[in-house]
Amino acid sequence: MTTLIRQPSSSAPDVPREVSRGQGPPDAPPARAERKPFRLGARGRKVTLAVHILSSVGWVGLSLSMATLALIGYLTSDPGVAEGAYYAMYVFDESTVSLVSLVCGVSGVLLGWGTPWGLMRHWWVLVKWVLSLAVAAFAWVYTHPLVLTAAEQAGAAEGGVYRPGTEGTLLAWTVPPVFTVLVFTGVLSVYKPWGRTRRGRRYAQTRAAGPVQAAAAGAGGARSTDVAVRVAAVERPAEGVVALRLVPESGAATAPWRPGAHIDLVLPSGKVRQYSLYGAPADGSAYRVAVLRDAAGRGGSAEVHGLSVGDRLAVRGPRNHFPLADAPAFLFVAGGIGIVPFLPMIEEAERRGAEWRLVYVGRSRASMAFVEQVERYGAERVQTYARDVTGRPDLAAHLSAAPAGTAVYCCGPGGLMRAVEELMESACPAGKLHLERFAADAEDAGGEKLPFEVELAGSGAVVRVAADRSALEALREEAPGLAASCEDGLCGSCELRVLRGTPEHRDHVLPPDERGRTDVMYPCVSRARGGRLVVDL
Repeated sequence: MTTLIRQPSSSAPDVPREVSRGQGPPDAPPARAERKPFRLGARGRKVTLAVHILSSVGWVGLSLSMATLALIGYLTSDPGVAEGAYYAMYVFDESTVSLVSLVCGVSGVLLGWGTPWGLMRHWWVLVKWVLSLAVAAFAWVYTHPLVLTAAEQAGAAEGGVYRPGTEGTLLAWTVPPVFTVLVFTGVLSVYKPWGRTRRGRRYAQTRAAGPVQAAAAGAGGARSTDVAVRVAAVERPAEGVVALRLVPESGAATAPWRPGAHIDLVLPSGKVRQYSLYGAPADGSAYRVAVLRDAAGRGGSAEVHGLSVGDRLAVRGPRNHFPLADAPAFLFVAGGIGIVPFLPMIEEAERRGAEWRLVYVGRSRASMAFVEQVERYGAERVQTYARDVTGRPDLAAHLSAAPAGTAVYCCGPGGLMRAVEELMESACPAGKLHLERFAADAEDAGGEKLPFEVELAGSGAVVRVAADRSALEALREEAPGLAASCEDGLCGSCELRVLRGTPEHRDHVLPPDERGRTDVMYPCVSRARGGRLVVDL
């Protein structure tokens, strides 16, 4: 969600950092190569999954046909109809059902064995496997002989009237429930209530904490736990802005945070969005966020604006990539909703007794949230600019007036942040600039994208990242639940530890003086310098 720029700065050279593999003394016998686990390739996984889905659907469809025929044979009094129904069941059971169930079982084992999902790693897989085996065994040991006997009895019916015997009755009362069991295994496959997919986590959280629906987190990548919260208060501090007070459902205190921190809101739809915190960090009763409705956005802000008191959602964090530095003076430049992270920062600067000034720019005074709150500090420290009345501020003049060593903080629209960044060298060369971005800067998207490989240290699997794909997209084929939120290199939630190789940092999380680091990467946007990276996954 943020980037930190320090001026002047110098970056260390990008030197690959090798990680020891535990080599023995020179005269020790060579270690036996560790056998890599079986893994399906990307194409093999897709083909196997397609076969498994098609055979599963076919098995359920045939089971429905068998249940329907069993009920027809039980309810009809026409011996010809009953005999035909039971013989049709016999043909299905003898040929198609057996083949489809076999293909479904084998493809399921391959998926469990040859992917990170694991054959018995999650409870839903084990339950589905046991139920599927039970259904197949039931068909061969129980249903198969009953069907042929029932057909023979229907053909031998006297007087032109068929009355179901023991076999027909048993089929009518057992085959439909078997169909229900197969449908349940399909539900498990879709919702994975103990697995690591979006629907599975939403289902599990709904059971545990009401209608809280989580988006993707998990598979070795989740760095914070979803906390169920409810909306305790809704305010409208400005046109197009909504402020929420979120209290934990459990009644526990909120996690501690410092000025500049943000939380992830896991919205009821599953969308995950990052919003800065405001209020008193020491107040552990609630989180407070303020959100501007973005008509051109991806729907997250519109959903937040639709929340009401009592609605439930979840939060992750807090995280802080925009901390308040230890500086003798501060200049805060806020654009629109960018005022939010500065509210607790100003209070912290006051507590420290540090010199500070705020330049607050908005489209109109009515659209400037918390404007009256910050103006209480006095015009000598707070200068507001409603562009429809006062026009734009002279940013160069404000920066030039900052004393040496000032920490300049800017948050707001991309144009404002670029203007401040461009003016720093000439207007405030002795200052240090700190930026927080709401969206990735299209002008800072990095250079040419080349293909590379990522090796997963845990399994030994090698993922190939094409030039037109992100590493996160490719890695999710091997680790489907890899955590990420913004996927624009802003929030830092997808952080991976790099064990070998040199990452090419294209994120907005690491400051420039740390962009030579080779121990971490953000795979949603960052790539590799060289052919391969080895990550701790």
